[in-house]
Amino acid sequence: MATPTSPQDPLFPLHSALATKAPALIYLCGKERFLIDRAIEAIKTAVLEPATRDFNYDQLFGKEAGAAQILACAKTLPMMAKRRLVLIRDADELTADELASLTKFIESPAPETCLLFVAEKADLRLRFFNLFKKHGLLLKLDPLADKQLPGFIEAEAKRLQVELERGAAARMADEIGADLGQLADALERLCCFVPVGQPIRIRDIEEVVVTTRQHSVFELIDAVGAADRSAALSLLSEMLMQREPALKLLALLSRHIMKLWQTADLLTHGRPSAGEVASALGVMPFVAGKLLDQARRLKLPRVQAMHEVIFHTDRTLKQSKLDDERIMEQLILGLCTT
Repeated sequence: MATPTSPQDPLFPLHSALATKAPALIYLCGKERFLIDRAIEAIKTAVLEPATRDFNYDQLFGKEAGAAQILACAKTLPMMAKRRLVLIRDADELTADELASLTKFIESPAPETCLLFVAEKADLRLRFFNLFKKHGLLLKLDPLADKQLPGFIEAEAKRLQVELERGAAARMADEIGADLGQLADALERLCCFVPVGQPIRIRDIEEVVVTTRQHSVFELIDAVGAADRSAALSLLSEMLMQREPALKLLALLSRHIMKLWQTADLLTHGRPSAGEVASALGVMPFVAGKLLDQARRLKLPRVQAMHEVIFHTDRTLKQSKLDDERIMEQLILGLCTT
């Protein structure tokens, strides 16, 4: 596979650094697991030589490994290779004192070692991170906002060396949403579907990519808002038939209701345009227009009540032994009567 080179790729700073020589210090923090995992694999490829990979790769965990063990591994010379990789997972489990014990090494890292930290968060107020930013690469990888998704898709298409028809990236983002793994998988499937040398068209996306996403959620909320139980239950059944886990569908609904809540709140303070809502919520303008329409019909108190029903359903799905489909049906009936 070609290395991503587009600035729209969230991993562009990392790939730019790896293009010459992997930095001796890398800290990846954030909650976007797809990007974190892809970054780790890119670093492994850049640092480790296949023949001696097992001899020169150590993986430690922040909760179990103290500063002394990390330093011992980081200072170990590579065996029959130029460099070695030491990966510290759950690095946010390291205490402030343990991080302080690593600062001397951070100021003068071993050039033969790539010391890679992976964590969900980083307390950037600590001296450790101030030094890290001076001597290494610190990259934050959180879930992308809706408006960033087309750029990610275009970067993926460039990586796969395939062209996209104008508007195709936005359509795919609308269909699939913010699950980067699903977006990448859909692009690879489309590459197999589209003849070599031809661009991926919007009609290809409509034919290949199964829709369980946004327009279905909008339709479902429209049916709920109209208290049309029959239509709402029918739409739910169609979404469940796509074999999407109930918790994932609930997460889509919850995310949608939260955006509706934000939109309805904006309406209580004035008459925002679709462009203003798009900017405030980080969504595409056409999505903002639909959100405005629904928020005007449903009103803020109704949206808040719907969010409460979804919150309780989330707990039920995780704790109850009832069938997931039955719980989701009860959710829809509850939303129709709020």
